[in-house]
Amino acid sequence: MKKMFVQNEIRLHAARARHAALLSAVAGSILMVAMAGGAQAQDSITVNAYSGPWELAMRKCFFEPFSAETGIQVVVETGTASVTFAKLRQQKDSPTIDVAWLDAGYSEQAWDEGLTQEVSATEVPNLSNLSKQAVYATADGKVYGVGTGYFAYTLVYDPKKVDPAPTSYFDLWDPKYEQRVYSPAPAQSLFTPLMMHLNKMLGGTDDNFEPFIEKFSQLKPSSYYEASGVMNVTIQSGEVVMGIYYPNTAWQLFDQGVSITTGSPKEGVVASDIRMHLVAGTTKKALAERLMNFVSQPKPLECIGEEIYLGPPLDNPTLSEKASQRMPWGAGGKVSDLIMPDWHVVNAKRQQLRDLWNRRVVSQ
Repeated sequence: MKKMFVQNEIRLHAARARHAALLSAVAGSILMVAMAGGAQAQDSITVNAYSGPWELAMRKCFFEPFSAETGIQVVVETGTASVTFAKLRQQKDSPTIDVAWLDAGYSEQAWDEGLTQEVSATEVPNLSNLSKQAVYATADGKVYGVGTGYFAYTLVYDPKKVDPAPTSYFDLWDPKYEQRVYSPAPAQSLFTPLMMHLNKMLGGTDDNFEPFIEKFSQLKPSSYYEASGVMNVTIQSGEVVMGIYYPNTAWQLFDQGVSITTGSPKEGVVASDIRMHLVAGTTKKALAERLMNFVSQPKPLECIGEEIYLGPPLDNPTLSEKASQRMPWGAGGKVSDLIMPDWHVVNAKRQQLRDLWNRRVVSQ
């Protein structure tokens, strides 16, 4: 009996040991899964986006499908290119933004100040999908910016109130439209290249801005706008009838029922693009490169072309008939029809033009 009791005790202890081992293994597996899940949940990157319809389009076309495909969360901060540029300066030693969208001009300046770093074609192989001119590189071949959509300035007007249709930027000086026209202010990224271009049309040079300053000091506008959001409200109210504005934004207003259309100024269409950048010093470089690689595919870039009529930086984008008619280069046009500034020259003249404008035009 004693022998049988000992054997039973041995078997009981063995069973308890097996049970404990099983529980330990299960607990360990649960912990590993939890840790893995926690790590995956921690995978996130911070980006900036332009506000309003731009943010909605960037979320729909870039960020949400990227997160759905990879499980990486995208934290979005909104603001203009100038605001983002200021943040990158402030955060230079410890950046919180991993991928930054900046307008041309700020793009070059951010690189020159060491706020962004080289984008590797090895880590971002989908750069090969893009038009050659949309991959911005230094003289020694270092890629510092990646174009993700073209925008422009052109003539926009209310076809019910402006007749005949304008064909020149200088139609804004028609006396019958006094106090009902609008034009950009220096805070707008395309202001300086547009004014430098118009100055040349008036006989000036990059060293003589007197023709442009004299001409604009005679304009009687409703406003020189700094923010497109405020300008949209003014256009919708019917207070203004004609101006220099973004064609893609004009078409968005048209879709909302606003009486507005675009014209083709004989002076040409000055354009730029929104570019994504790898922020210098990011601690999430690999994740940031995954997002950049995802965005550099045709589908996301064509999506933003459909959503807010930005020109996809692709040689042969596939777009609906509606979107094709509303590209910044106009129906039947192409990206090479746009006037693309030399941003190093523009940046060198920006402050001089701003000072002249504030002293000679705004103070009138």
